Amino acid sequence: MPLRTIELHADMPNRHIRLLDFLFQRHNKELLVFAEQRAGRQHAEDLVQDAYLRLLQHGKTDAIDNHRAYLYRITANLSGDLYRREQIVPFVNDEESETDTLTCPKPQPDAVAESRERLRICLQALDSLPEIVRTVFLLHRVDGLTYPEIAKAFAIPPRTVERYCIKALAHCSKSISQDID
Repeated sequence: MPLRTIELHADMPNRHIRLLDFLFQRHNKELLVFAEQRAGRQHAEDLVQDAYLRLLQHGKTDAIDNHRAYLYRITANLSGDLYRREQIVPFVNDEESETDTLTCPKPQPDAVAESRERLRICLQALDSLPEIVRTVFLLHRVDGLTYPEIAKAFAIPPRTVERYCIKALAHCSKSISQDID
């Protein structure tokens, strides 16, 4: 950042100008070292200049007991502000920020409509199957029962349960494929 010039106004009391000059001559180098330790070389001059500017803007410089301590406190506060700003800015100004790549966990309306249509087609296809095939398939896929559990409940071999599930799934897939094409 380029250094900003401090404009000295004609109506500014001469004693404020002398005080500023005195403080600058006496404390500028040590304030620069302090600011550099806290915020780095690239920001040190700006922080110190802003500290002097704030001292000027204070208005009641006579009320300040220790001008050097006041300048250090301002410089420390400004470096803290700079640190907080630098912690926030990468998240706010990053062109490829994380918010650009985030997706909504909810499906898009067109995906919802497509899924509902596929479900409708699948349910119609299941309705056209024999009742035992449909029931076995639903017990397995919807209720989560295993092939042996279904086989025991219907007194049929587990291999038959497997065949019914394969038949129902193939029928649903075929119906969806035909309707989409």
